[in-house]
Amino acid sequence: MHYDIAIIGYGPVGAVTANLFGQKGFSTIVIEPKEEIWDIPRAVHFDGQTQRIFQSMGFMDEISKIIHPMEGINFLNNKGKSIVNINLKLDEPINGYDESVFFNQPIFERFLRSEAIKHKNIDIKLGYKLTDIEARQSINNLILLNTNNEEEYVTCDYVLACDGANSFVRKALNIESFDYKCDQDWVVVDYQVDDKYKINTDRYQICDYKRPTTIVPITGQHVRWEFKVNSDDNLETLEDEKNIRKMMQPHLWRLNPEIPLHSGKLLRSSAYTFHGLLANNFRFNNCYLLGDAAHQMPPFLGQGLCQGIKDSYNLCWKLSGVINNTFNKKILDTYTVERKGIVDFVIKGAMKQGDIIGSQDWFTATLRDIYLNIASYIPRLLRPLKFQKPWKIKNGIIDKELFPNDVNGVIIPHPSLNIKVENKLFDQFLGNNFGILVFDNTNNIYDEIKKLDSSKIFKDHIYLIDEDHEFNKDKKISRWSTENNIAATIYRPDQHIYGCVGHENVVNDIDKLTHKLIDELI
Repeated sequence: MHYDIAIIGYGPVGAVTANLFGQKGFSTIVIEPKEEIWDIPRAVHFDGQTQRIFQSMGFMDEISKIIHPMEGINFLNNKGKSIVNINLKLDEPINGYDESVFFNQPIFERFLRSEAIKHKNIDIKLGYKLTDIEARQSINNLILLNTNNEEEYVTCDYVLACDGANSFVRKALNIESFDYKCDQDWVVVDYQVDDKYKINTDRYQICDYKRPTTIVPITGQHVRWEFKVNSDDNLETLEDEKNIRKMMQPHLWRLNPEIPLHSGKLLRSSAYTFHGLLANNFRFNNCYLLGDAAHQMPPFLGQGLCQGIKDSYNLCWKLSGVINNTFNKKILDTYTVERKGIVDFVIKGAMKQGDIIGSQDWFTATLRDIYLNIASYIPRLLRPLKFQKPWKIKNGIIDKELFPNDVNGVIIPHPSLNIKVENKLFDQFLGNNFGILVFDNTNNIYDEIKKLDSSKIFKDHIYLIDEDHEFNKDKKISRWSTENNIAATIYRPDQHIYGCVGHENVVNDIDKLTHKLIDELI
């Protein structure tokens, strides 16, 4: 049997990937050795950009029912006193959505799978294991072991490896990874509070050098705890329930002073070594690595799953364009370039935050506490602790030559979710395509741009978003374009900015920019 796409792994990244390519209509096979969803939460966090991806997939209405926003996080010292409180509500939501929300992974995965089975172009093979892969330049030959331990043979044009940190595909293709040497040992605990106790949903980073601890209520009665491992801990008993509850005891009252120590249920307690790894290449011939198969990172920014979903979104529009003969195959080279750049930034940011909260040296911890106390009065000093990041693409399908601008490569701001045009939110209105936004219509610039031969590549996706436009009702777009001296911009299918031009020679400059884009795509 031959397929356009073979997706290896059906965790959350694989399930998002299946839905993205299923919506495009490509013949797809999903291969997953486990027959059931692992009914224990692991990933717990989405950012605003990830929610925009769900919006583009038509899923956000359902996703909104299973998430809980984080309003802030309180950093405490070893005496339990607040060092600094990060209030996320003070930041304008650049992506429209709350920049930090929590969810229950099994519920999320069940929803994704319920959507995937609606696509008749997707064959889902649960209980099947990939045992061999021959990755040629033109075709991929796969050997599968089915539920009867019989071999089956499949061919496909493209392999998308979503098979996790121990990726069979990555190992079979001999793709090596860069190690950031940032290993830290922590115990991760998922705790279900008894229903009769209403819990405080504040989030805490307890920066106690004797035992750095994280307390994060997720959704409902589910609370995620993380305890840093000390050098004198007994590793053989570290995950035992008695030991876990002992570590919880000094802080349990923060959830509710009435919760008894031995109440509730420990869903799991697992020792992890948090580390940073980044594949040297996300691609070998027509095989691609996504999610944990391509990168692993400390969890302190909550970006592990988010970045895997962004891998899938980035690859989907590029690969779709190549399969449909819209784009030249050379654009697939930019997948590694773009995604590695952002993930490297994420890993380094997570390492910095881990160093801040996880110091186990008294002197270093004291200096940190002093710094954070000062930073509480000087907000710009708190940037390393912020969850809202630009996620800027610095290399790839981005203009860096004709009209350099700091916003080239960032995702365009999303207006308030209360604003719709033609009953569509901003990203839905723009669509998953290249397009032009015109902010300055002096001398009918908008009409002149539409007349350009080069602009035919954008079809009908050229929009005038002036100050009177409905999407400028909250002034977010107009402020952004004014602050960055932008008269018009070319956006990509993932809403990242390809390039933009100033207020002089707007039509001519957009023409030049469009020709440059055409050279890169076709």
